[in-house]
Amino acid sequence: MESASQPPPPPPLNQAARRGPRPLDLPILTHLKKKRVILASASPRRKALLGQVGLTNLEVVPSTFAEDIDKDGITPHEYVALTAQKKCLAVYESLVDESNKKREKAVEEKVEVEENAASTREPDLVIAADTIIATRGGQTLEKPRDEDDHRRMLRHLRDTRSHSVLTAVCCLAPKEDATFPGYSMDVHTEESIVYFAKESDGLPDSVIDSYIRTREGCDKAGGYAVQGIGGLVMIERVEGSVDNVVGLPVRRCLQLAEKVVFRQDEIDDEDASGEE
Repeated sequence: MESASQPPPPPPLNQAARRGPRPLDLPILTHLKKKRVILASASPRRKALLGQVGLTNLEVVPSTFAEDIDKDGITPHEYVALTAQKKCLAVYESLVDESNKKREKAVEEKVEVEENAASTREPDLVIAADTIIATRGGQTLEKPRDEDDHRRMLRHLRDTRSHSVLTAVCCLAPKEDATFPGYSMDVHTEESIVYFAKESDGLPDSVIDSYIRTREGCDKAGGYAVQGIGGLVMIERVEGSVDNVVGLPVRRCLQLAEKVVFRQDEIDDEDASGEE
């Protein structure tokens, strides 16, 4: 006979499969359920990845940062990290300014503002990301400008066989003690290596041209979608995080969110010591 203190047995596998998986039970996800969480990106792929782990209450506020940082004199890792930080900060500052203006207007018009109204609350967490391709030929690739650029890009990736996909994710949360600069922010850059198939292994120019006509990769860094047709017809293998290639290293994103929300003193210590 089982002890009364033992947990009940799990449901049969066929029942569990019908019900689907239970949501992740992580402190950071529980904390953010009733918070104002901003995704500073219009990418549906990033929103879907975060939704898979339980961040379903996201507000999408795309960054208007021009992404015109000069690449000369900095590495691809530095470039993508700086771009993600600029995106994150631009969205946070614009939303804080918007919230302040709405509160001031409410005071002027003598309208009672509900303390937790979404329209006047500042963000509790902002998530931003940027993805680029660093090729073996020394090029930094983002989204293709047009069809000809798309064609050159994919042929270059095929002919050089492998390239790095760099995604920088940045998380920002307001500081509890409101000390300067008023927020806690951290960034991480994830690298994955993607191998294209050879021309002799089924990836001639005609297949690349046919893929370009699908329009699947026209709005993606490197010009392809690893999770779509591109992954089926062009990609031989991926070393490292696949969700990073899709556009967001989810595990690292949750780790950064925990840090900027729960462990803000660690970031202060890093700043004081000059560590990165």
